[in-house]
Amino acid sequence: MHLLRLGAIAVALIALTLPPRALAAQDAAAQDAATQDAATQDAAAPEPSAAPSAAAVPPAPTAAPAALLPEAVPVRLRKELIFELRVPRHGASASERARAAGVALRAAAESGTDAAVRTERRGDAIVILAGERAVFELGPEDAAAAGEPSVDALGNQVAQRVRETLKKEQTRSAALVTLLSAALVVLSGIIALFFARKIGQLADRMRGFLEEHPERIPAIRLQSIEVIRPESLRAALLIGTAAARVLLRLGIVYGWVLISLSLFEPTRAYAERLSGFVFGPLYSLITRLIGSLPLLVVAAIAAVALIVLVRFIGLFFEGVARGQTTLDWLPADLAAPTSILVRAAVVLGFFVIAAPLVTGDDDGALVRAVTVVVAALGLATTPLLASAAVGVAVVYGRRISVGDFAEIGGRAGRVRAVSLLEVELEGEEGTTRVPHLYTLVQPTRLLGPEPPVCVDVALGAAAIGQDDVRELLLESAATVGKGARVEVLQIDAEGIHYRVTIRSAALGARGELLSVVAQALAAAEVPLGRARAATPA
Repeated sequence: MHLLRLGAIAVALIALTLPPRALAAQDAAAQDAATQDAATQDAAAPEPSAAPSAAAVPPAPTAAPAALLPEAVPVRLRKELIFELRVPRHGASASERARAAGVALRAAAESGTDAAVRTERRGDAIVILAGERAVFELGPEDAAAAGEPSVDALGNQVAQRVRETLKKEQTRSAALVTLLSAALVVLSGIIALFFARKIGQLADRMRGFLEEHPERIPAIRLQSIEVIRPESLRAALLIGTAAARVLLRLGIVYGWVLISLSLFEPTRAYAERLSGFVFGPLYSLITRLIGSLPLLVVAAIAAVALIVLVRFIGLFFEGVARGQTTLDWLPADLAAPTSILVRAAVVLGFFVIAAPLVTGDDDGALVRAVTVVVAALGLATTPLLASAAVGVAVVYGRRISVGDFAEIGGRAGRVRAVSLLEVELEGEEGTTRVPHLYTLVQPTRLLGPEPPVCVDVALGAAAIGQDDVRELLLESAATVGKGARVEVLQIDAEGIHYRVTIRSAALGARGELLSVVAQALAAAEVPLGRARAATPA
């Protein structure tokens, strides 16, 4: 028995001098020796009495010396040490348990959610959970290896350490994500500015091409009918280019704002609201458009037919105006106003009568929109429509003829054109356009193809009673125009006042008449008098 005790002591002393890697093998030998020693002591001990003594009570377990423990395997999250596993459990070595715990910790840290760390009792073990993910399973042997009095105390310590480490990792990850998000905001802003600049450059190039090469813009034709002229197509392309530049830049700004708001957790809700505010109505509109796609196809065909019909009517009446087509009921000079009236009637009839037939709804959105548009146009163009109504009476009543002279409200000249809205008068100072509505409040004088031209001549007292002066004025005036006549307007002590009148279609006839009369009087040495107020004709 003494020899066995000495052997156990020797094994313990040898274990103290061995390196840590040999502790596991020596520990097993020491445990065998201790087991044999305990068995020998039990065999040599006397029979216990009925009342056990205090010496028979087994001593409380104490922690094994550090030199007798197996090698510790640390469990880390990055550089943070959480716990050291020393003993195997359920057939898994300490290294395998540490590796599994490390994987679970990294998964919990990289999940992006604030996982709650808690402990759960399962039999004689404590399981440490991060959310729904098991990180550690600690048993009594782990508590004994760590020198803790119970597995519950060890579990609380390890759980607190896991909680602190995960919080630090999440804080570090949040700071890193915020930094990366800020960098992405700056990078996306630079990209957005680049694309906005490129869009501006492309729009400028497109606009420059359209302005420098208008001859390269073709007309849109349907067979031999020119539906859209090159000038109209060029204007539409210019407007579309400007609108596309603005819309694309707004889209880029909207996309950048949406990306910037969605990168940060506090502003992510605003990004969702902004996205719903913009794309919600757009999605509803697209859904309605897809649902009414057959109707849109029919409406597009009807619109194309309307454009072709209006264009055909315009070309037909243009041929009548040029004399290429002859109509017994329509003179050539009335073709242009008739074309405007017919085309306006066709367009209004389409929207008021044909639109309900195309849509199949007498009280649909299109019909209401057309009614509102027609009413608004009627209110906005009341003076224009009133002038057109007067113009219909003037044009088709032939009250003013092109080529004749007329005076409307003190503005006189040769009539160059009569449209549904106005009369163009060509005078010595240029062309004057007088709307028909003006004739309702001002008088109109029709002077015919050769209007009268009058000049007043004041002669001195020596010319009174000279019959040859009157003849001189008539002869000189006859060289300028037709129907020359001389009238005496006033006679007094200072002289005599004549008015010379001719009829001439020349615009500068009055100036020429004054020049001829002055030259004739100067050649006949007839003295001029003082100009006086002329008597109205």
